[in-house]
Amino acid sequence: MIRSSILPYYYPTTVVLIDDNERFLDNFTLHLDENLAHICFSSAHAGLDHINHQASKVHLDQRCFSYYRDARSSSEDVLRLDLTLIEREISDPSRFKDISVVIVDYDMPEMTGLKLCESIRDPRIKKILLTGVADEKIAVQAFNDGVIDRFLMKSDPAITEKINQTIMDCQRKYFSEVSALIQNTLALKSPEFIYNDSFIEYFFDLKSKNSLVEYYYVEDPTGFILVSDSGDLQRLLVYSEAEIQQFMFAAKKHSPPAAFLKQISNGKTVPWLWESPEDVGPDEAFNWSDYAHPATKVGGKQFWYCALVDSPPADIEYDSSLSSYGAYLDLLDQTR
Repeated sequence: MIRSSILPYYYPTTVVLIDDNERFLDNFTLHLDENLAHICFSSAHAGLDHINHQASKVHLDQRCFSYYRDARSSSEDVLRLDLTLIEREISDPSRFKDISVVIVDYDMPEMTGLKLCESIRDPRIKKILLTGVADEKIAVQAFNDGVIDRFLMKSDPAITEKINQTIMDCQRKYFSEVSALIQNTLALKSPEFIYNDSFIEYFFDLKSKNSLVEYYYVEDPTGFILVSDSGDLQRLLVYSEAEIQQFMFAAKKHSPPAAFLKQISNGKTVPWLWESPEDVGPDEAFNWSDYAHPATKVGGKQFWYCALVDSPPADIEYDSSLSSYGAYLDLLDQTR
């Protein structure tokens, strides 16, 4: 899959399936990715109530922004983006309850699938309509009118293969929309690696190989917090050549070992001083090697030095047994 950029954050979300035929729901869920969080409703009204209740939550993109009055002006409000709230989202176990996709049958006794889709309050939730052969023209018209985002024929022999890819596509589109304001704001100052094809390929390959299911853009130093389904944390450090030189210039006042500077200068390691030599007592040694991490050079004409740090230090209250995606999936299994 070709991606034009990396979103500022991404985490697993919940898919809601609604069909009055409980046997169809039971069989249909067998075709879903085993790691996909989903909730089923055989009642259209119950499903719609759940969707709209969950949609009333104040989402991250709204919480990250606030207005304040600029002291230099008596009349202008300034819009402020608090990037630290993106990082803190990992400690909120309710984030996985966000509904990104609704899959609904067209022909139901309580209300049609189209009526249900029209009644969903959050316009960013993606809607997939399941139809019979006789309803295909209705589905096409609903798609053209923007009432639904996709439709699938129940009788399609390839529906098993199509449904999971369709859900993945819709979830990414959902996140692209819910994070649009943050993306547009970051574009004014964000590093270019977010839009670099080589880095994007490296990033998603790293995410796949390490079974990481969510990520969050962070700064100081620039990079990402990445989280596995069991809640293990990793920190991806990303440095440009200019940032490496700036660090080396600033670090010299602490007289680091020559070997430490040489490794960084040669691109073998990248630094992350989560505490300063000034924080160490006069009788304690500052172990510089603890703050150097093996680097990978990513890119071509334009490149960055990257390092993945296991179990990084973080000023966040985080309990993986409560706040991981795996814990959420276990909770769903217990309620079925």
